[in-house]
Amino acid sequence: MLEAIRQAKHSIYLESFILTDDHRTHYFFEALRQKANEGVRVKIIIDRVGSFFFGSINKEKFEKAGVEVLFFHRWFYRTHRKVLIVDDALAFLGGVNIHGSYADWLDLHMRIDGLLVRQLLKSFAKIYALAGGKEQLIPNRKKGQPSKTRAVLYKAKTWLIERWPIRGKSVLKDYYQKKCAEAQKSLVIVTPYFLPHAWLLKSLKSAARRGVKIEVMIPKKTDIGIINTLHRIIAYGLKDYIRILFIPEMNHAKVLLVDDQEGLIGSNNIDAQSFDYNLEASLIFQRKDMVGDLKKILETWRKIALPVEIIEKDYRLTITRVILRWLGKIFHPFL
Repeated sequence: MLEAIRQAKHSIYLESFILTDDHRTHYFFEALRQKANEGVRVKIIIDRVGSFFFGSINKEKFEKAGVEVLFFHRWFYRTHRKVLIVDDALAFLGGVNIHGSYADWLDLHMRIDGLLVRQLLKSFAKIYALAGGKEQLIPNRKKGQPSKTRAVLYKAKTWLIERWPIRGKSVLKDYYQKKCAEAQKSLVIVTPYFLPHAWLLKSLKSAARRGVKIEVMIPKKTDIGIINTLHRIIAYGLKDYIRILFIPEMNHAKVLLVDDQEGLIGSNNIDAQSFDYNLEASLIFQRKDMVGDLKKILETWRKIALPVEIIEKDYRLTITRVILRWLGKIFHPFL
């Protein structure tokens, strides 16, 4: 991402839930300011809630360099997307926030070029307008660009899935339910926060009863203490249906792999915020090379992961935890 920014000639569009200018990320923001000083059009969109609680950048310093900085805030909705678009030709999308302490986390981001960049550019332009932006960001289609037919053929193998506040608000739910129902052999989910809705639990259990092998990889220890307790309660309640693996390191990646044939990488967690409130963007792909790359990454995590049985042995059972686990088993379908 830094190299793409340094080589930018015309425009840089950055959108993130969290942006923090600290001693480990300062060079990244300096590169953005430098490009703005050189005349490159730089637009930054930050979620207001994420910025207030987690992020910090010097808005005045950016604007002095010619960068337009906008904060997204729409009632209960937040933009949880992580998007970078350079020169309308190269884009990055995934789970990576720009924050020094997150540099030690495992995560996944995708580098995108070709027709999908234009689709992502349209998406960014929409967020930009919702955040109060006034400029025209979408260039007219240039002569020689691929036809709509080629675009349709390309999107048959890779396409963008987005959750919006009103139109498209159920797109993630519909997709996960559909894939749980269609899966024949396996489903692999990687998420930092696994707090599934009752409808998703029902879909996963239904797939498991059909013989689908389901695997969920979550961090052994997240950055949110209460989530660690809930993860163990949920894992205990699901161990008869789903293989829960705990990755020793904090893993912030968001992945779905269906039957080793279709993958998803993006910004959405498995929780109510992502499915009901956040603006999210993820890329779905069926290309064999991309699926193959994802499988290799998952295998490296699988090798270091610990099954729930081992976690249970190391998990000291206090009276409080016994009660929580008992309550979790009863109320798990409603969490």
